[in-house]
Amino acid sequence: MAHRFCRLVVVFAIAAVPCKAKAATEIRLEKDFLAGVVEKLPPSPFEKAGQYRGSVHSYRLAGFDPKRRSLLAAFTAEGEFQPPASGPISERVSRSKDHTDGWRKFRFEIKASVNVEAGMDGSPRFKVDVDEVKRTELEGVAGLLAKLLGKRFDEIATQVVDGKAAAVNQQLNAEIMKRAAAFKDYGVFCGIDYAVDSVVLRFDLTRLKREGFVGYVFPEPRPGASALHRWVDMRTGAHRYTLSPSLESPGRYISDGIAGYVPDASDPAAKPLYAFRGRIDNFYTPDPQHEMIRPRLFRAEGVAFNVLAEPKDGAVPFYRFFDERRGLHFYTVHPHAEFAK
Repeated sequence: MAHRFCRLVVVFAIAAVPCKAKAATEIRLEKDFLAGVVEKLPPSPFEKAGQYRGSVHSYRLAGFDPKRRSLLAAFTAEGEFQPPASGPISERVSRSKDHTDGWRKFRFEIKASVNVEAGMDGSPRFKVDVDEVKRTELEGVAGLLAKLLGKRFDEIATQVVDGKAAAVNQQLNAEIMKRAAAFKDYGVFCGIDYAVDSVVLRFDLTRLKREGFVGYVFPEPRPGASALHRWVDMRTGAHRYTLSPSLESPGRYISDGIAGYVPDASDPAAKPLYAFRGRIDNFYTPDPQHEMIRPRLFRAEGVAFNVLAEPKDGAVPFYRFFDERRGLHFYTVHPHAEFAK
C-alpha cells in the first residue's frame, strides 16, 4: 500500500567562501562519492510517547534523474507502535507469540527525489519530494495489523518525513561541509547540472568590490512598496535606478529589469536615498555628508527613492558594489553582484 505526501523544503548549507578565483569553475561529483555521503548518515530516532517509537536508517542514493533535476534517495523507517483501543483485532494480536507488552513492530520504506538548486546567497537549496511511503513489514496476524494501524500508519509516516527533516538536514550538512572545504578556492556555488551518473557543481565569483549596503528593500512585490527599475547605459555600462518605468533618454538606456521593491515615503521606517549623477557613473547614498562626494565629478539630483533603515518582514540588504576597472557603481539585492564580470 503506497501513500503520497506533500512537498517539504529543506535548506542545506554547502558553504563556498568567495576567494581569489579567476573564472567560473566546475566540479563533478560522481555517484559513488555522493552515495558514500548519504550512506554514512547515522540512524535518526523518532518517538511519540505512548504511541510509537523507532528510527530512520539505511539511507541510500539510488541514482540521478536528469529530467526531474533530482537525486533519487531511499531510507528505512523501523520501530514499534502501541495498538489503540482494545477489540477483537487487538485481542487476537495480543495472543500472538511475538506480542510484547502491548507494542507491535512495523517497518516501511521511503523513496524521495531531492532537487538541488543554487540559492542567491551561494548556498544550495534542497527540495525534497517524498515520492512513496510503502509498508514492507507489519508483524502479527496477516491482514489484521494493516486494518488496526489505519490512520496511525499515516501519522507515523508523516512524522518521520516531516519531523526528522531537520535532523537529517544537520547530519547531511555536516558530512558535505567536510568535503566542500576543498571547494572554497573556486568561488560561490551558482548552479548545478544533472547527468545520469553524476552532478556538476558550478562555482563563480564577481570581480566587483562590495562596499556594504545602503539599506533594505523587498525582493518581491507587496502592498506599500513600489518597483525599482534598473537601467543600463548602452555606451558606458553604468546603471540608473528609478521609480519611473520609463526614462527621458530613449535609445541610450535599456531596461535591466526590476532591482527590488522599495517602501513608499509614507512608511515610517523608510529613509531617503540620494542620487548623484556623474559623467559616466551614478551614485546613490543615504548619507551624502559622509561620502566625500566631489562636486566636480557628481551633480546632486535629490531623493531618488526610499529604502528601509532596518530589516523587516522579509526585506533584504540592497548592496553597493564598485567596479574598480570601469569606475562604476552597481546596486543589487544579490550578495555576489549577480556574478558580474
